Formats: sequence, structure tokens, C-alpha cells
Amino acid sequence: MSSQADFPRKGADTDSQRVDPETEDESKTETGTGTGAHQDDTTLGGRVTSAGRAFRTGLSERCLSLPRPKRTDGRYAQHIHACITIALVGSLLLASVSVVAAGLGAITAIPSPDPGVEKSYDDTYRILANNDDDVDPSDISYNGYFENDYPYGPVELQAKSQSPSQTLRYVATQDVYIRDLSDFQAVPYQDRWTRYADITSYQETQFLLVHGNNTYDGPTSTDGKWFVRVTSQYGEWQPVYNAEVRWDRNAEELYVANPEEALIHTAYYSNTIDRNLHAAGQYSRYAQDSDRVAIPTVNGRELYPTSDGASMSRQWGQSNFDTVRDAWVGINYVFGGVWYRDSYVVGGTPTRGAYVPFDHRAIAPPDYSYDDQCKIKHIHRRTHTHDNSTHTHKSTHWHYYDRTKWAEYELINSSAEVTSVQLDRPGFSGESDWAKFGDTTWIAIEDPSSMPLEYPRGEYTLTATLRVTSEVESRWGITSSRCNEWSKSSTSTYTHTTQYSVPVTITDFDSPNLNISVVHIDGEGDDRLLITWTGDQDLPHDPWRQIQVDVNGKVVNIDSPWRFYGVSRNDAVEVRTASGSNIHDVTHTQGDRWPAIYHYQTSVANVTMEFPRQQDSVETQRWGYLRTVDTQVAARPGGAPLPAGVSDTDNDAPTELYTQYVVTLNSNDLETGETATATADNPFGGSLDDQLNVSTKPYSPTVLRLMEIDRSPTGEGHEGTLILTDTNSNFLDNKTITVTQADGTNWTVTTDSEGRASVTWDGMTLRARYDGDVWDTGPDNPYYKGDSILYLLPPGDVAFVAAGTVGEYISGAINNTLIFVEWLALGIFAFWYVRMRRRTTKRGGGKKA
Repeated sequence: MSSQADFPRKGADTDSQRVDPETEDESKTETGTGTGAHQDDTTLGGRVTSAGRAFRTGLSERCLSLPRPKRTDGRYAQHIHACITIALVGSLLLASVSVVAAGLGAITAIPSPDPGVEKSYDDTYRILANNDDDVDPSDISYNGYFENDYPYGPVELQAKSQSPSQTLRYVATQDVYIRDLSDFQAVPYQDRWTRYADITSYQETQFLLVHGNNTYDGPTSTDGKWFVRVTSQYGEWQPVYNAEVRWDRNAEELYVANPEEALIHTAYYSNTIDRNLHAAGQYSRYAQDSDRVAIPTVNGRELYPTSDGASMSRQWGQSNFDTVRDAWVGINYVFGGVWYRDSYVVGGTPTRGAYVPFDHRAIAPPDYSYDDQCKIKHIHRRTHTHDNSTHTHKSTHWHYYDRTKWAEYELINSSAEVTSVQLDRPGFSGESDWAKFGDTTWIAIEDPSSMPLEYPRGEYTLTATLRVTSEVESRWGITSSRCNEWSKSSTSTYTHTTQYSVPVTITDFDSPNLNISVVHIDGEGDDRLLITWTGDQDLPHDPWRQIQVDVNGKVVNIDSPWRFYGVSRNDAVEVRTASGSNIHDVTHTQGDRWPAIYHYQTSVANVTMEFPRQQDSVETQRWGYLRTVDTQVAARPGGAPLPAGVSDTDNDAPTELYTQYVVTLNSNDLETGETATATADNPFGGSLDDQLNVSTKPYSPTVLRLMEIDRSPTGEGHEGTLILTDTNSNFLDNKTITVTQADGTNWTVTTDSEGRASVTWDGMTLRARYDGDVWDTGPDNPYYKGDSILYLLPPGDVAFVAAGTVGEYISGAINNTLIFVEWLALGIFAFWYVRMRRRTTKRGGGKKA
């Protein structure tokens, strides 16, 4: 293998598509070039936007390229969470104009990554929507790299090893999970090509010979003989296109002869923090626009219930009118947590937060008028003189005239504001109000110290409160040609408040009530690991994620059963206006207009123990295999409910959490005097090294012997005594020995206080074995290794019939799969017996002659 100098930066370039919110047409989009150059960079807004892109890109690259140690210690976890918090704040404070993109249809074709041409890939964010329908690989048209790379079951999303085309195939045909809730996951969304000349000393080049049995089908070298790929120190690899491969006679290795022309296929990456901010921002983008409201829906129902309010009284006897319509507030995702059995389960520290989108619509009452009549009293006077007196006579009657009573209303202003996000429960006396960052992000920190809020373990409720105000001007009066006319006006503000809550289970970040013991039994070629857990390992209590044990280069990963699937929480969005509504499907692309809202849900698989692949661990990984010796089960949690469309068969049956697990570690070394080291963490990124105790003790050899043998001349009922001692001839009592006779019958006997166990058997052979200790009896007590013996009766001591006895033994041996050494011994014995028979026959024949 050859290597070059300097490691290229790991990018999370997130050039955005730009839309003017004042002139947006939801059916049209303007797509960015992905080059990083924008026309408005000369304006103040453009410079701020560019600064935001540069800040998020640089930060994401630094966070995504952090060295990942074997286990997560406290400083590393704090560093990761610091990156997450700073990324959140940076994304909020330096965010560019929200993006708008047209939604695209179902995934049916994957574009080929043409060298040197950057293409965006539709629906890469289905990696966070596993409940979408999967498709058959044969229904996907694809002519790019890794054409046959389709997983056969759920696949774990690794840090940055997938290309956009790989991601598309994975999410289209299978479901994808993560196991670590502490990191923000990288999502590739666009091709990226870099020169092979720019690789660094941290990267190695692999050359794979092309032949008919290759499972790897990336681009070949220019002569078609080699697959070339570049691998990082974390086991991540990228294919090299257009590589001219030659042989260096002096160095005796292959190398790429055209580093300036050869291209490495990588990707532009975004991450789940940006995705959550984008989703919350898109649904809240028009939250202050009174003309329309966007409501997330799933299966035709509202994801977050809407409500009407801000009631105002109306003139002329009309009923009250709600000026706020379809107001809603939601909680998209509690970061650092996962949905498990009807609650978000969140680690205690360092930082928690939530994405809280909202929207509303506001309207004024319609203008109103009605006609009636006013009545005006008319008095008629008639004056006449009588007897020199003047008399006035009055007569009264009513005249009726038409008039119009009217009222006009105008919405002067409306605004919506999330006034609080609180994590609370009855009797909790601590600080429950979270701090607001940007428009849609709330973080559980104390203002102004920015210290994380502390919550004791327990059940809580996270509640977001939305307050919507509307300002309405009312004008009313009377118009008439004959009646009295008048008009009045007033302006009033009306308020509507709505809430949304989710249950939250707080557990400790570092699983303090869990203790893990790893005892390494040192042997030649086969070591043994005894792992013991004490404490409740269920996810809401004190879970663990992985234990990694290193025995002098033999690295073993012990993985917990917890898997976390991103699921889409809505499948459509309904946009309502005063004139009606429109339904839009959610999409899964970079910069989409209506992104699917998602969160992670828990699946329960099984505890597994395995050697990691060599490129995933240290270069000195010794190869071997593991064999489970015994287990003790602590609990069997059933599978967690998963939405329809998430297919994880391991979640269907109860798993097993152990109190003890014993495994034999076989490898290709015969070393002794080794020591073991181990690290452990939990799903929230907390280090469990303080809860982990590792020790090493050597095997104590044993000696198993068969003594006091009384052979039966009939071949049946032989008697003897098995004696088990250590190498100092100390008797080992209460040890179980397995005995097998010639016909394959086996049974067990137990040694007494003098290490003795009597046996009676039939046939020519007796095999006995002591399998060694299973459980550790204490730090100061020996751990005894197994031993076995094979006893063959001399042929002269019994009446031996070759066809019968040997045939019976062979039959029993085949049926019971006796070890090779027994077959070897039997072969030597049979060979000797046949030779002796021949010699006897020859001597007898000579005498007769």
C-alpha cells in the first residue's frame, strides 16, 4: 500500500437555494449552483449570509472530523456537545435566508456520479424517514458506482462512509438506524470530487485486484485491472476514478501514477442539526403572515392540533368572532433524546433542547350591514280664531325612513410568539424555563450563565406555549338620507393562547447506577472474557451502548440492543387561507420547501459480541472467533412499538439483557502474560469508564487422569477412577467431568473432596473432559482451565472382534463427532492390529507348510 501526505478537510458544505420571501411562488424555485458564489455577496445581507455559510461549513467540518477514540470519555463528550451547541447558535445567529425548493416524486432513479460534475441527489433525507415505503432494488434504475451494494437488512448509519448514491440505495431498499444519540449525524446530499494529489498522510491507498469474485464494484483503474480507493484512519473509504496504476520496483508496491488527473469521489454533507433547523424554520417561515397557515398532517389528521381564539365582540347584535384561526405550536424533536414507549428519553446532561415550530392565521370579521327604518314624529299644528281667541290644535303622526346600520372591521396587525418552553412536573422546585435561541430553538440552559439546567431523574412534561395577538380596528355607524347619521371607531387587541406538551423521561447522562466488570482469563490461543453487569440496563434507567475490550491487539466489541430509527412524523402539509386550502406532500431533499418532520424512535435488537472489521479498529487487530460459553439473563424487554414501514425483525422478539456473559476468545496467537483494557459508553455519549472494572488473571492448568483401571474381559463394565488435580497435585473437588464411551453414550460425573470420580463404561475407548471453570469464583481464587484424556484399551485384554468393536466405535465416533486425535489414535491402533493379524496368519501358514 502507498500513502500520500495531508488529510483533506471533511466538508459539510451547505450552499443554499435562495428565494425572496416577498415574491415567492411555491411552484417555482431558484436552485443554487453549489459553488459557494452568490450574486448578493456584495450586499450587507449577502455578506452576512456568506459569513453564516462559512461559519457553519467550517464548524461542521471540524466537528465531523473529530478523531473518534475507541470509547467516548468525558472530555470528548463535552467537546462534541460543545460543537453541537455552538453549531446551533451559529446556525441561528448567522442563518441565511430560508430556502425553498420544489418537492420531487418517489425515488425511482439514481443519477450516475459523473466525474468532475456535482449533482444533487433527490430524497437523500429519507435516511431520517424509515417509515416511508421501501422499494425493491430491481425497481431502481442506477448506472453509477457500487451498483450491487444493497444491504439485506437494517443497516447502521456510519459517520461519513456513505456516498450520496449509497445513501439513496440504503434508504430506498432498507431501513437505517443509529446507535449513538450524542452526535449529530452526517447526511451526504451531493457529489464532490477532489484530486488524488490532495490526499494527506492520514489516508492510505488500497489496491484491490479485479476478478470475478469481487463484491466491490467501484470504478476500476485505467487498465481495468485494479479497484483503487482511499481509506482514512477511521475506516472510511472513497473510490478513486481514472487512476493509472503502476508498480514501483524500488519500493515494491503499487502507486497511482497520475495524481493530478485521478479523482476521489466524496460528498458534500449536511447534518441532523441543520435538518431540524431547516424543518422548523420552513414551517414557521410565515408564522407572522396573517393570510395563510401551514399545518403538518399525517394520514389526513393534524400532527399538532390547531385551535381558534382571540375572540372579539361585534356591533349590532352579532355574535363574538375569533380573530385567530388554526393556531398551532409543536415540538419536533428533543435533541439528545429518543422516543421510547410513549415518552422522550433524555440523558441528564450536558445540554438538552427542542425544536419548536409554530404558525397561525388571523382574520378580521367580515363587514356587516343591514337596513331598517327610523321613525320620525311629525306634529301638525292648526291655528284658528274663535270668539276673539286664537287656538292651536296639534295632531301627531309618525313618518318612517330607510337607514343602514353598518360595521366595518380591519385587521391592523397580528403576531405569534412562543412565550415559554418549560420542562416541569409536580413538586419540582428547580428552574424549568428553557432559554430561546433564534426563532424555533430552545435550550435548557440558565440565563445568563449559560450553564445547563439540572433535573433529577424522573418523569416530566415538556410544554410549549404560543401566544397570538391580533389588532383589529372596528368602525360602525348609521347612514340615511333622512335619519340621523353617525359613525364611531375603535382599535382593540385580542389574545389567544395555545399549548403543546410531550412526556419526557430524564435519566442520567453517564448511567451512574450501572457497574460493569470485565475479567480477562489469560491463556495460550484461547482467552476467556467474563462480563458482569449490575444495575437496570433498560434505556430509561442506566443503559450502555458498547463495551470494547482490547487483549493485546485482539479487540472485541460488545454492543447493546438499542437501535434508533429516524421516522417521518408527517406525510403532508396543508396550507389554509381564507379562500380554501391546498395539500402538499412532504419531501426529503436538501433545501426542500416542505421537509418531513422527524424524530428518532427506539428499536430493541440483541446484545452482540464480535471482532470488528480491521479497518474499523486498530491496524494490529488479531483475527479469530468468539464462542459463547454461558450467560445469565437479567431481563427480557420486548420489542418497542415501531411505526408501520420500519422493518426490523430483531425488534419482534424479546431481547436479553445479561447479568453475566462468558465468551471464549480464540485467536491466532499463542501468547500468555497478556493484559486487557476496556472502555464503555452509553447511547447519550456518556463515558462509563468510571463504572468499568477490568482485571486479568491467568488460567490455572488442570491435570485429568484415569487411574485404578479394572478392565473387563467381555468389553463391558470396565471400571476406573477419574482424578482431577492442579499442576501441584492438589485435588479439585465439585468439578463436572463429561464422559463418553465407544458407542457415543455420554454422561457427567462430579469429583469429590479428593478430586475423584468413579466411572464404569463399555467398549474399547473412554473419553473424558473437564471443560474448565465458567464463572469467576473471586479475584484471589484460581480460574481453572479444562483438560481431556482419551483412553484406549490394549487389544489383548479383551475379546476383540474387528468388524464389530471397531465398527461400533467408528459408528459412535461419527455420530458423536469425536475429536481428530481420537480418529488418529484409532487409525494407528487399527493399522497395528491389521499388521499383527497378518503376521500371525503368515506364521501359522508356514508351520502348516
